[in-house]
Amino acid sequence: MQVDVRQLEEWFASFNETYFGGRLPVPSLAVGKSRTRLGSLSWKMRRKLFAKRPYDYVIRISNYYEADEKHFKSVLLHEMIHLYVVSEGIKDTSPHGKVFRKKMSEINAEGWNITVSAKMGGVAKACLRRKVCRRIVLAVTTQGGKCLLSVVGRRYVSAVDRAVRKSPDVKSCSWYVSDDDYFADFPVVRTPRGRIVNREVYDRFVASMSPFDLQ
Repeated sequence: MQVDVRQLEEWFASFNETYFGGRLPVPSLAVGKSRTRLGSLSWKMRRKLFAKRPYDYVIRISNYYEADEKHFKSVLLHEMIHLYVVSEGIKDTSPHGKVFRKKMSEINAEGWNITVSAKMGGVAKACLRRKVCRRIVLAVTTQGGKCLLSVVGRRYVSAVDRAVRKSPDVKSCSWYVSDDDYFADFPVVRTPRGRIVNREVYDRFVASMSPFDLQ
């Protein structure tokens, strides 16, 4: 499953009452796509008289991995323990020190699976599956010997294909489907644009990707 902000808000309200006596300040809740951090807590600091006070808390949960509801709730609880420590001004021995671990053990006794790390290495990877993102990739070579790869929005494939085939500078073009993370930072284009790559990279992806049928 994947989570959304509404679910996080409902879970936060319930957990705040059940495990923190309703004392936690309500943070902004958001979802992201981090591959390495399953959850995070951030805040700003405001100087008040002779002290600094934290405010504007944000808890972000990663949707990059498919996982069950218990996993997402355990990650949220991990960040809520951090929020408890920070908002109460508690001095712990380390980011996951004695106070954190004591609270974690108390909540885990209720059947949760909170770990001392919200990073990917801190949980059992077997319980997570990478969210597969299938992208439509255009591979082009030019008359001048350049190689280009492009990720094209599905709605614009036909228009881009027509424009590319009309260009006198294009030597060859072909369409593929790929779920390789190499394309994760490629912009999804609507017009004939691409990223120049060397011939080795071009040939490797053309050989490994699945053909995409334009029909």
